[in-house]
Amino acid sequence: MVDNFSKIHQTPAIYRRRIGSFMVTIISDGYLEADPSYFSGGADQLARLTSEAFLPSGPFRMGTVVYIVDDGKRRVMVDAGCGPLFGPTSGFLQFNMKYAGIRPDSIDAILITHMHADHIGGLLDEGGAVFPNAEIIMHQAEFDYFMGDLAMQRSTERNRPWLLRARTVPELYPNLRLFDKEGQVQPGITAMPLTGHTPGHSGFMIESNGDQLFLAGDLVYSPVYSFHILDQNFTFDVDADAAIASRRRGLDMIATEKWLMSASHLPFPTLGHVDRRGCGFAFVAEDWRFNP
Repeated sequence: MVDNFSKIHQTPAIYRRRIGSFMVTIISDGYLEADPSYFSGGADQLARLTSEAFLPSGPFRMGTVVYIVDDGKRRVMVDAGCGPLFGPTSGFLQFNMKYAGIRPDSIDAILITHMHADHIGGLLDEGGAVFPNAEIIMHQAEFDYFMGDLAMQRSTERNRPWLLRARTVPELYPNLRLFDKEGQVQPGITAMPLTGHTPGHSGFMIESNGDQLFLAGDLVYSPVYSFHILDQNFTFDVDADAAIASRRRGLDMIATEKWLMSASHLPFPTLGHVDRRGCGFAFVAEDWRFNP
């Protein structure tokens, strides 16, 4: 008997949530797997945490998402996913955009939380710019770091090709705008720097008619540890101390303000709130909304 179950896929992963006059479409780009040895608290601690969360041992799986914010006049995308850089489990942005009825040439602007490959890999394909009409918007410090000597000096044999690819973005997307402080970057969307994970790592607040959604980028990675073990992370932070400070400050702010939030690697569809628990925090996932 032929086993056809290995060829079965989940349905296209698209979730819509209305924020005031905005329609926010959250699109899965697939998932990544991180080796447990990358966890700064050690593989043994991560194994214990995953076991307590009823997750399998071994490579730690993290989803990755892209956001499209539409007010009926402009379509603004936040990040662009992995593209072809991380193998067959990711790079599904264009596939899922098709099912969402959103064409790449309809994107007017792309806000970049940071320039790690799993957030900008989808900007490019073998034909060049995937989103030909988009303005690229990011923090000045992010651009300077990834285009400068220090990033190249710190690169490894594994990630150097990704860095070189990132450096082609200004050539292929000449409509590039940089900001250097907190402030509005699109109508109803405010950039909020979250320095540490990368020098210009930024979150974006979406506000309309009293509704708010804070997109936190890589401020947190997983409910398994990010919200309550605040001084540990996967070892991708450019400045670990600054990233820890941003995480503490950011989670405190989100909990205090009771904002709805999302982060790129939380379980799909990634929406929820931050609650204080003892000396740390917890992620409280929002119930699935059948009517956006």
